[in-house]
Amino acid sequence: MRTYHADRGKHSSRDRKTKEPVVRPRETALDSAAQNRQATRPKVWSKSAQRELTLLRLIHSNHNPSRIELAKRTGASAGSVTAIVQRLITRGLVIESGKGATNSGRKPVSLSLRHDLAYVVGVDLGSFFSRVIITDILGNICYRSEAETIMAEGREQVLSRTFRAIHTAIGQSQIPRSAIKGIGMAHSGVVDSQSGVVLCFPRPGQMTQWRNVPLRDMLEKEFGVPSLMDDSARMMAVAEKHFGLGRQVSDFLFIEVGMGMGASIFIDGRLYRGGGGGAGEFGHMTVNENGPLCSCGNNGCLEAIASCAALIQAVRAGIQQGVNSKVNELVDGDLNRISIEIIIRAAKENDTLALRVLDEGVSHIGVALADVINLLNPTIVIFGGPLFREGQELLLDRLRQVIRQRALEKSANEVQLKISDLPSEAAALGAARLMSEEVLEHLYVGTI
Repeated sequence: MRTYHADRGKHSSRDRKTKEPVVRPRETALDSAAQNRQATRPKVWSKSAQRELTLLRLIHSNHNPSRIELAKRTGASAGSVTAIVQRLITRGLVIESGKGATNSGRKPVSLSLRHDLAYVVGVDLGSFFSRVIITDILGNICYRSEAETIMAEGREQVLSRTFRAIHTAIGQSQIPRSAIKGIGMAHSGVVDSQSGVVLCFPRPGQMTQWRNVPLRDMLEKEFGVPSLMDDSARMMAVAEKHFGLGRQVSDFLFIEVGMGMGASIFIDGRLYRGGGGGAGEFGHMTVNENGPLCSCGNNGCLEAIASCAALIQAVRAGIQQGVNSKVNELVDGDLNRISIEIIIRAAKENDTLALRVLDEGVSHIGVALADVINLLNPTIVIFGGPLFREGQELLLDRLRQVIRQRALEKSANEVQLKISDLPSEAAALGAARLMSEEVLEHLYVGTI
């Protein structure tokens, strides 16, 4: 495990003390978290509280806005905004963070939340790696760790190890336990984010292990703070919206291509979840009705043909059938060591097998994406995950070619294809960010 943490000052040994985790924890902690969640959601907000909370959320969502910008965004008068902001400052929620840039006249004063209002934990429980971070309310990372998930050891072991990593993070971060106000978790399976349940995990050997797992409740029982659980690709997109390439656009599509495949959609600046919360299953679009069996039970899903797992298997099968490839040399004949990074490295050295497999995979992604572009007309498509992070322009050039061939001319010419520059803990960062929005409401309620 690799761990990094920022020095947040000295705290008492009581603050730093950690305890051993259990997968089936205390009932009282869940009761406390549930009561906390309910206490922050009054049946009716007063008009004054609604206006204050609206401004607080805008300050949280925008980078150091001024009072003038807030007035323009809300349509409220400058005097009204100034009065509300002053009340939020008096309550210790908002600070004046500096002066903004302007061409002439008096420089507007920027506003921000106090960074130490609260801290949240973000977790990405991935197929191969699990990542734990702690951020302040603004999303600044002050602790991060990464370890192998080792899904083959079974759900109980994976969750026990993940809970232990969270306890370790809280202890080593030197942040007082009382300042940790929530936990957000991203999971790579099919999830019901409203109930916080992992419905299933369509990976070989994992379907039964991860069926109907109440992961949010388990987190709240163990740690005694409000928690949420959501899809990993969706959480990567949330991070992209607030910290990455999505900050300046209202409409974008995020596609993650790793060992699985998923997507997330932002429309008018808001995450689109669909009627049942399941929007974004890009990897389970059928691209070949007679194609290979997917772990979801369908034939010819894009994930079964073009995910990193599928591409690795295609290269491995080619070598086993006698195809000469640079990949075999790079792994010293051990085909179990083949990774997407090695395949792309071989492709950059003009290896025929690697180039053919990548070309076919990207072509299938392009065909499916062309349909989505015709349907949604996104301003930008952002790619995350190891395939495009490693392949960069080698793969984007081919993808652009397929989209120009398949999508309507206007949509194909307008859309921008970009590769995310967020770090590997993007899903954990997105989960922490989403949790911080709920925590902000908790904090506001505590001041009225």
